[in-house]
Amino acid sequence: MAGALSSRNRRTTRRSSSAKAKTRTQGRRKRSQRRLGRTYDSALSLPLTGRKSLRTLRPLAGIRRGKVVFFLGLGLIVLAALGYWLFLTDDFYVYEITVRGNRLISSEEIFAASGLYGWSIFWVNPQEVADTVASMPGILSAEVECSLPNRVTITVVEREPQVVWQRAGMRWLVDEQGVVLSAQAGAEGGLVVEDQDGHPLQPGARVDAAAVAAARQLQELLPELTTVRYTPQKGLSFTHALGCEVYLGTGTDMAEKLAILEALVEHLKASGERPEYIDLRFKESPCYK
Repeated sequence: MAGALSSRNRRTTRRSSSAKAKTRTQGRRKRSQRRLGRTYDSALSLPLTGRKSLRTLRPLAGIRRGKVVFFLGLGLIVLAALGYWLFLTDDFYVYEITVRGNRLISSEEIFAASGLYGWSIFWVNPQEVADTVASMPGILSAEVECSLPNRVTITVVEREPQVVWQRAGMRWLVDEQGVVLSAQAGAEGGLVVEDQDGHPLQPGARVDAAAVAAARQLQELLPELTTVRYTPQKGLSFTHALGCEVYLGTGTDMAEKLAILEALVEHLKASGERPEYIDLRFKESPCYK
């Protein structure tokens, strides 16, 4: 009897152990299935989420493109308006200028020579304009300044007339470099250099600068002298009170030559000689005949 009970207990124990094991196995399977289900659901939900993101981004991209097009169009309109204002209105075009430093040449002449009338201020090259103005016969140098919207200022240094040069019946004002400036206006006094060359002069032409320097010195040393003659071979000459021609040449040593002339005249007066000419072109070896 006891043996039969013991055998039943063992079978009951095995059954309950087997049931517990089966229950644990089923529990594991359910948990695994739940985990697999969540993983599968997550995997299935990923493409859906991506599709939702794309649908959300497409309107945003369209809005951005619209903004770019709007601002691009606005920029083009602003540029067109700016270009119209800068180049199609008179605000930036030169129709008058300011000239400084001129006394002998009028502002109108300088403006005309500059070629600036009607030019856009953006196309003005100050150095080119200065070079053009400086090439005028009466201008020694020029500076050009530009400022917006259309202001141009030209400052000039004029050539100063030094002597009156006469050729072919016309008298011209000439500066120290021998540049012919303009025809003499009126009958001003001073020393006149009578050029024996018959070819007429024009503004901007050049004569012998060394002869101009000599004439300037003679004006100071012999203020009573009103006329001298000029030839390239003999330079300056004039008729002395003795009735002879005096050849002085050119250059800046007129004071020395006139001192030699004075000594020679004293000698000639003392000797009673009446020379035909006195040649002082070479002061180291003066001569007379």
